[in-house]
Amino acid sequence: MNDAACHVFQDLINLSVRMMPIFLCLEPKQKNRETIAACSVYLWVIMIFTQSLFHIPDHTFWIFQGFFSCLFFLVLLVFFRGSAVKKLFFYLSAWMLADLSSFLNRFAAWCFHTFIPLSEEQLCTLISLLSASLCCLFVHFWMKKRAREIFGSLSSRFSLLLAAYPALFLFIELTGERALFPYGIPSGQSQSLLLFFLVLCVSLLLLYVLTLNSTAQIVKRKQTEEELTFARQMISKQREHYNQTLDYIEQVRIIRHDFRHHIHALLYMDKEQQVKYLKNLQKELENSEQQIFCENQAVNGLIQEYAGRAKKAGISFTARLDLSAHIPIDDLTLCIVIGNLLENAMEASKKMEKDPFIRIQARMDGDHLLMLVENAYNGNIQEKNGKILSSKKDGGLGMLSIQRILNRPGDEFDVYFNDDTFTAMVQIGTDFSVQP
Repeated sequence: MNDAACHVFQDLINLSVRMMPIFLCLEPKQKNRETIAACSVYLWVIMIFTQSLFHIPDHTFWIFQGFFSCLFFLVLLVFFRGSAVKKLFFYLSAWMLADLSSFLNRFAAWCFHTFIPLSEEQLCTLISLLSASLCCLFVHFWMKKRAREIFGSLSSRFSLLLAAYPALFLFIELTGERALFPYGIPSGQSQSLLLFFLVLCVSLLLLYVLTLNSTAQIVKRKQTEEELTFARQMISKQREHYNQTLDYIEQVRIIRHDFRHHIHALLYMDKEQQVKYLKNLQKELENSEQQIFCENQAVNGLIQEYAGRAKKAGISFTARLDLSAHIPIDDLTLCIVIGNLLENAMEASKKMEKDPFIRIQARMDGDHLLMLVENAYNGNIQEKNGKILSSKKDGGLGMLSIQRILNRPGDEFDVYFNDDTFTAMVQIGTDFSVQP
């Protein structure tokens, strides 16, 4: 293989490195990854062969490269999922990795070509293949995971700041390369300049890795803090539900104790006094009566609590629950899901000035529990990237709690809404390891 062919082959390898982070880390909008890859390759191959065939000088070729780079970024915007900032980050990172590997490959070939019976271009081609393989492993096993952790939690502002890092590193690298080596790398250059630029490139790569790693750790720490906050809230709610259950048991015990006194009192009354006494007793029982919504004690106590709160707030509350006393789902999961759904429904219904309502339905369907919660709301829904934004100060930990606890196969959580009704649908897979 002559030097000209080696140079073209190196450009194609550099192209694969430039496309690697994009196609490994981003998901296409449609399942046509091969078509997108083909279009992208055609763009860059046309650019590479244009320079080789017409012998365009490097300073002029920058115009063509900028034009094709814009076309390639347009392909990312149109055909791939994710925000524009995320795509920009991967695009700049891919460009940075490609330019860094290009210089390091040529530097390594310059260092070792005197010891190996190959021309410098041939050796550079072999080293480029090796570095492209290492870059693929780096992107697949490290960069992809870190980027997924980061962009899944960062806001748009911090994501844009993160995208500025590869842009800054790329600017420093290209500026330094053009300033130190205006006639190419590394022919005719002093060793001191080469070593200086080598240290600069390695430092930029290490700084890039440290930046991503540190950002991922910060995001993970933030998620841990959110989970701790969520756990404290759940413990507080469970303590509240437990105290309510104890109060209910105590009320039943008192009623049973008092029932004997009522019997003794009725035995020594005449008929007229008995009727009057029973009417007063009936009125007292009606005032303290607790409605039974289902046979499951934990769920029934929770529904009773929200039914009472809805009554005080003037909200129409309807519950149709077909649940047995023992179902193969642990009480903690049931209370977290139902409690958060009803809490969100209560908050939304309180904002309604007219006809507020809450409706909850639940039943077993084979190996799944199906649940539907509907409530009135004011029609204002804020969405961002397909996700519903909460108006609460805590950022809507209720929805997050439900999504985190429903993480087993068979669990589903969906929301639907129109102009005046918000609907949450839940499917919970049963766990037959739960003993009744």
